[in-house]
Amino acid sequence: MADLGSDSGRRSGRSVTRLSGMTTARIARERTQVDVDPRSGRASGPNAAKFKSYLGVLVRQHISISIPSWDYVEEADKNLMWQDIQVFNP
Repeated sequence: MADLGSDSGRRSGRSVTRLSGMTTARIARERTQVDVDPRSGRASGPNAAKFKSYLGVLVRQHISISIPSWDYVEEADKNLMWQDIQVFNP
């Protein structure tokens, strides 16, 4: 068989992201415009994918995976995340 250039024989998988560019923009108070479809309430436009990824990172940083439902998240935690989310739209 031909060697594919891999010493270990393992493929590299997906890696963890913290979206450092978004965090840097948040610290600098730079806002990223995200369009929201008024009918569905879903993010759309050129920054939608980045916004959705940022939401995932934000929730993983603040909410325990053992919380069974959003209903069980403390109001203070929701407010903290909401303040971070508001950086996206002016």
